[in-house]
This record gives sequence, C-alpha cells and structure tokens, in this order.
Amino acid sequence: MKSRQLQGIKDYACNGVGHIAAGTSCGTSVKFHRNFYTWREVFIARLKITTVCLEENKVFKKINKSLLKKTVPTWENTQDVRTRAAYGYLEGWVSIVLNALLAGLKICCGLWINSISLLADAFHTLSDVLTSIAVIVGFKIAEKPHDAEHPFGHGRAEYVATFLVSTLLIIVGIQFFQKSIDKLFNPEVVEYSWIVFAVMIFSAVLKEWMYDFARFLGIKINSKALIADAWHHRSDAIASLLIGVALFMMQFGYYRVDAILGIVVSFLILYTGFSLIKDCASEIIGKAPSQEFVQEVQELVLKVEGVKNIHDIQVHQYGQQKYVNIHIEVEPEMNVLQSHKIAEFVEGILNNRLKVSSLIHIDPFGN
Repeated sequence: MKSRQLQGIKDYACNGVGHIAAGTSCGTSVKFHRNFYTWREVFIARLKITTVCLEENKVFKKINKSLLKKTVPTWENTQDVRTRAAYGYLEGWVSIVLNALLAGLKICCGLWINSISLLADAFHTLSDVLTSIAVIVGFKIAEKPHDAEHPFGHGRAEYVATFLVSTLLIIVGIQFFQKSIDKLFNPEVVEYSWIVFAVMIFSAVLKEWMYDFARFLGIKINSKALIADAWHHRSDAIASLLIGVALFMMQFGYYRVDAILGIVVSFLILYTGFSLIKDCASEIIGKAPSQEFVQEVQELVLKVEGVKNIHDIQVHQYGQQKYVNIHIEVEPEMNVLQSHKIAEFVEGILNNRLKVSSLIHIDPFGN
C-alpha cells in the first residue's frame, strides 16, 4: 500500500499528473498523508503543482489573448513578416512602459529606505527596458527586405543588438556586486516599510505576468528573442521576491541580509547577461540546426517520389529565416528535366511545410 502511494506522489511531482491532469482546477486542494511521505517529497510535489498552475494561469491567458487581438489585427497570420514585427513591437513597448514605471518606483523606495539590494533590483528592472529596446530595434531592422549588401536579409540584426545590451547588463551586475560586497562588510541600517514590501510583492506578480505575456507571444511566432526577454522578466520577478524577503527579515535586525541578497541579485544579472551573450554569439557564428529540424527535413524529402536518398544537409539561419541546402539522390538514368521537376517539388514542400528557402543539388543514386 505504501509503495503504491509513494510511486503515486513521485509521478505527481515529476509528471504533473493527478488532479490537474484529470482536469481539476488549479485551485483544488491536494492533501498528502504525512505518514506516507517525507516533507521533501510533499514540497517537491506542491512546487510542481504551483509551477503548472502559473504556466496554465487562466487569468494571464485571457489577458494575453485579449491584448494581442486588440493591438495586432492580423495576429493569426504569424508567418507574415509585418505580423511578426507587430508581435515584437507589442511585447517591446509593453515591457518598456511597465519596466520604466517599476524601475522608478523601486529607485524611490530604495533611496527612501537606503537599500542597496532594492537599488540593484531597480537597475535590473531598468536593464529590461534596454533589452526590450533591442528587441524592437531588432525586429525593425529584421523587417527590412534583402539588398545587394545583405542578400540573405537583415535577420541577424536582432542578435547584434541583444549582444550589445547584454554587455551593458554585465557591467551593471559587476558594479552592484562591488557595492553589495562593500555593504556586507560595512552594513547600514535599512528602514523597514510595509509599503515597500507590498511594492516588491506587486512587482514580482507583475513581472511574472510580463514573463507569461512575452513567452505567449514568443511561442506564437517561434521567436527566441521574445522568449529570452520573457526569462529576463522572470529573473526580475525572482529578484523582487528575494528583496521582499530581505526587507521582511530586516525588521528583526538582520541587516546584512540586504547586502547578501544584493549579491544574489548581482549574480542573477551577470548570469542573465552571460547567457544572452552566449546564445547571441552562437547564433551569429552559425549555430548548428537542431536534430529535430534535420530529422523533419529528412522525413519530408524522403517521402517525395523519385528521391532515393539525401545527404549533406546544411542550414543557415538569419533571424527567423532559414536557408537549407540539400543534396538529393535520384536514379542515374533519370533525365535532366525529370530530376529538375523533383528538385522544384522538394523546394516547394520545404517552403510550404517548414517556411524555409532551399537550394537542391542533384546527385546520382548509388555513386
């Protein structure tokens, strides 16, 4: 009996099964008998439930869909370049306005109560404004058609802008790390305020919605830039929550908590900056396509009548636009006209199904 129930909670914690999988509302109370499970197992299960509830938040989903439909009339045509740009502009401007307001509010509160961690968090929020500006600029440049100097378009402009902003983000993280270390060894009294505590909790909730909104748009148009910006918002939500905890602890005299969490926030800023630079550099240099994408190309091409085999698949990505070069093998006795028609058909299939531009090279099968 105990082993079956223990396996049940492990399945629940790892796979998110149980009441939620059965369609029960996230608000449903789930109780675990303490005689069967350790507190660690119960904590992991409840943490998993909470995460699923946040990801499936119906209120957030309703707001996201409503805002998208009202601001982007062509929101369903996600393959159109202008529609994709509209998604990027929407996320960018929402992020800029809300982050600017939150940063100003946090700076005022940080100066009011003399909190270095709160000021660090404020500049972390302000850095999100810069990132969102980079997103807008990236989408604006990427929207431009190809020209003589850029025959493959301007899709990689987004990566360059994000690379520069990430460098600034790292500089900010280093500066606040230095200030937090200084305050760790020279602690100052920080005035506690329930108002400021409430502001930080409000900030955490708002930034979590901004994460959900950016992720929602990013998934809609398959944009890594928007999804990356979404995680920028979530890192800020976590930072705000940590600062709220620090402020709460200070009323009991733990003043070094402010400096310690200031260091935590600094590392969070540095981690975000280095992660973005790593991803951008990989894309600019020429990141290899995923195995899933290569496999999908292989499956589509090999289904075409007349194609005996394929090899030397090369994928070049410029923003969201992919260019695929493939060598396909056909029967050696096939004439040029027939093989040319097969190549054109393969190009059409890849364009329609995967939305990529392709160049097909014909090779004789078996040679």
